Amino acid sequence: MKKLLTTSLSLIMLTCLSLFFLTACNLTDTITDDTSESETETETSTTFTLTSTAISDGEILEDFKCKEKVNGVEASIPLSWSNVPEGTASLAIIMHHYPANATSESVPNSYLLLWDIDPSVLSMEEGEADDGPWYIGANKDGRDISYTSPCSPSAGTHSYTITVYALSATPTSLPTSSSIDVDYTVLKNAIDTVDTLGTAVLTFDDVTL
Repeated sequence: MKKLLTTSLSLIMLTCLSLFFLTACNLTDTITDDTSESETETETSTTFTLTSTAISDGEILEDFKCKEKVNGVEASIPLSWSNVPEGTASLAIIMHHYPANATSESVPNSYLLLWDIDPSVLSMEEGEADDGPWYIGANKDGRDISYTSPCSPSAGTHSYTITVYALSATPTSLPTSSSIDVDYTVLKNAIDTVDTLGTAVLTFDDVTL
């Protein structure tokens, strides 16, 4: 009888130990999974990102196309960005579009050229690009210092790209005032003379029926 009782107690103890180890293993797996998800969320939240309230489902809204000029200036597209890379000393912005007949060697049309933007700036309201503590270059036609709104004359889908550059310094080759002499090539070449710490890119379509 005593031997049977001892055997039963041993079995109970073994069962309890097995359950303990299984629970501990499952708990460890859960902690590991939660940590992985947390790390993924952290990585995602630190991505240098550019957005605009003028863009919906990848297309520019009608209210932001073919803007009327007021005193030779078109109201610029609203922009906001987040998670500027650490060490950024200056920001620059280029908005460009390649026309339908463009080749691999074509220079794109530029719609917005900005430089010497303080890295603490995280947004520009509609129409603010022409009136901020930074500098702006020539519009698409090279006739005015201004932004040019998307206004494709031909039917179809036309793609535009806006890029915010996080730079190690403001390129010294650029003027310290807004200038009609700064076009796409001038600004892009100047950007290439300093380190680019990151870029935030927003591509959208102008659909013309």
